[in-house]
Amino acid sequence: MRSRTIRILWLLLALGAVVFGVLSVSSAPITAETLGVIGWVFPVVGFILVVTLLDLFAPRRLDGLRRWFGWGRSRSISYWFVVVFYGVYLSGHWVWHEQPTYGRFLTPIELCFLCCFSWGLLFLLFFDLDTERARAFGRGVAQSKLSGLMVMLTTAVLIFAGAEAYLRIFYITTDAYGFTAMNYHWYKNFYWGHENSLGYRDYEPKGDDGNTPLKTVAVVGDSFAAGHGIDDIDETFPQLLEQKLGSGWDVNLVAQSGWDSDVETAWLNSYSQNVKHNPQVVVLSYYLNDIDYLLTDTANNPDAVFTFPQNPTLGWFVLNFFVPNYIYYNMLQFTSPVKNTNFTDRLIRAHLDDALWGQQEGNLQLLVDWVDAHEAKLVVLLWPQLAAIPQSKPALDRVRQFFEGQGAVIVDMSDWLKDKSTPELILNRFDSHPSRLSNAIAAEALYQAITAQ
Repeated sequence: MRSRTIRILWLLLALGAVVFGVLSVSSAPITAETLGVIGWVFPVVGFILVVTLLDLFAPRRLDGLRRWFGWGRSRSISYWFVVVFYGVYLSGHWVWHEQPTYGRFLTPIELCFLCCFSWGLLFLLFFDLDTERARAFGRGVAQSKLSGLMVMLTTAVLIFAGAEAYLRIFYITTDAYGFTAMNYHWYKNFYWGHENSLGYRDYEPKGDDGNTPLKTVAVVGDSFAAGHGIDDIDETFPQLLEQKLGSGWDVNLVAQSGWDSDVETAWLNSYSQNVKHNPQVVVLSYYLNDIDYLLTDTANNPDAVFTFPQNPTLGWFVLNFFVPNYIYYNMLQFTSPVKNTNFTDRLIRAHLDDALWGQQEGNLQLLVDWVDAHEAKLVVLLWPQLAAIPQSKPALDRVRQFFEGQGAVIVDMSDWLKDKSTPELILNRFDSHPSRLSNAIAAEALYQAITAQ
């Protein structure tokens, strides 16, 4: 390698491969299972170490490699294809196997792999390459009838790789329905594994210190309460509410993404038994899809308005790589105004269907009865479809009328959010869950409702 900069980088990559290889091997006991994951480290890093040391101290021993490189580069297009294939195959394997994304730290084995991969790429591109050999290679490419095809292939690979990297670094975000790979990895990086001992995305319950009686608020709900799409839980409305109420209060989350009204009372009861006291206030965060459990196995299933890949190969590609996933879901599914409107309409119509509402009302009554039996105050936080606030009114009115008849305090977010624009209220153009601003407004609305009692 004639370039000093390339040579230094090549040596640093070899050093990195050795260091991270040692860390990855030493971080786990050597078993049959771990060998299946890290077994490649020994031969690959050994080869890199030998070749690098020979190039530094005994370059003549690499004359055989130089002859091979000379023979390969004399077949310019074939060599170019080998380099492209090397880059696509190994980087694609890493992305598919490890799924690197924003919010997830790279492991030592990944860093070792990337150092080895980059070392090998520089080796293929620059080993024993001087100005004359580079010109000869260029003449071979210019004279080939396949050079145009290889330019198109390389350009397509670079564009795909750049778009894939961009989405993985800057677009780990949620969608409204939980279909996309971006949504899955947001949950993997910011939701799952960040729960307290009770299993909720929350801090540990404070507990009474024996001096000042602690007032407890239990926030029951689904993804709206759990902070779907909000990276920092301190920016979700339960945490903001606790900050506003002050040190004498403890706001506990009793919510999980995907919960509906049929399970919330049971989990509230389990929470109360685990913390060994009853909350003074129960906040029910209610959204239109809390009735979804009655629609899942019917012809009116809201998710049925969307289509999913049926071809296994296409399904695998869409699942594991962000570019086709983004194109398939975000551009072909969620941008359909008909599909999004149908989704919301089915939830609204379910609330207005007397038979369905009768079943939903029964589960809501269970929650009301639990709150009354435990001498708590019920505050109901009503969420409209944030991208269709006026359209949500008939459904929310029915919910409001039921809870008002039970003596609950109603906080209707339609009234608090009606003067804001839709982009301000939602997370992104594909996710109508509450934004940070909506969470802050909800916390203020709840604060006023609770302190007014």
